[in-house]
Amino acid sequence: MLNHLRYLASFFFPLCVFWFLYTGPHDSIAALAWTLPLWGLVFIDWLGPKIKIEQNNSIVSSGFYDAILYALALLQFLIIALLLIYASQLQWGTVIEISRSVVNLIVLRIMVGTSSGSSAIIVAHELIHRPQVFMRILGRLLLMTVCYEHFVIAHIRGHHYSVASTKDIATARLGEKFNDYWKRVTVGHFKYAWNSELQRLGLQNTAFYHYKMLGNSVLQGILIEVLMVSLICIVFGWAAMFIFLYQALSAVRLLETINYYQHWGLERGREQDTLAWVNQSVVSEYALVGLSNHIAHHQNAATPFYETPHSEQGPKMPYGYFVTNLWVKLNNVSFCQTSNEILQKYKKIPDYL
Repeated sequence: MLNHLRYLASFFFPLCVFWFLYTGPHDSIAALAWTLPLWGLVFIDWLGPKIKIEQNNSIVSSGFYDAILYALALLQFLIIALLLIYASQLQWGTVIEISRSVVNLIVLRIMVGTSSGSSAIIVAHELIHRPQVFMRILGRLLLMTVCYEHFVIAHIRGHHYSVASTKDIATARLGEKFNDYWKRVTVGHFKYAWNSELQRLGLQNTAFYHYKMLGNSVLQGILIEVLMVSLICIVFGWAAMFIFLYQALSAVRLLETINYYQHWGLERGREQDTLAWVNQSVVSEYALVGLSNHIAHHQNAATPFYETPHSEQGPKMPYGYFVTNLWVKLNNVSFCQTSNEILQKYKKIPDYL
């Protein structure tokens, strides 16, 4: 009956990050200790319960769920502001101060980068699919906090039309390693978004300085992001600019890690009506505001996260999203081998290894 309250779990880690920033800067030991909530979340995701498919008979206003999105969006903007203030207060005069500041920068990257990738981008992903213009604008603004605004076009116009096919940039190939995927997809997403905007505006063979180019949303995003980074450097200093860009890179890598394992090896998935991997982790479901219901999301992207059902129509991931993120990064070979074995049983494909 109170299943809707489980989505409040999505506030746990962003609030930890907010409080870490608000009470900082910290000494080295205290800063490292603040990463414990993240490792605890990974541990619970590893050993936590699996999703039980049950009918939700509770009547909850959509405003409750939208309020969660708005609150998480506001929290992201506050986190970025506090991040810049925090970094501007770090000291670099003595060896002790330098070592303490370096540790703090590392922890800032871990905490804010993870929060931006596992909260802000996921909220943005939900908002850019909504029909309301102000929601889509808010989603774009959130993506600008990680300098990845062009993802809107690459995701909606590209990924959702060709998911689980050989044409899709974001569908990892069978046997593809993450580093290869990362290089391919980051360049591919930008090129696709840019060319898509040129095609929309009829500017394929037109000079860059044509006045219509101002309507290019990818160019608009780049200009805003460059201006934002420049202002950060001027107002808050080089350390703040560095950690802002570093957390953005970390967040985008987290996003693309998720894209990597959500569709790994399913480039022929449409033929077997298999659009994504099934994830059964309760922690992933509620802490990531329904992102793990990815199969049904691709079946109907316009459905809001709280109405998107869980689907078992696909190969099953052995772990939740938080654990799989680390698995891909720390032992990509093991991930590929295990995933290939699961796919062999599910799709009866030949062993590529």
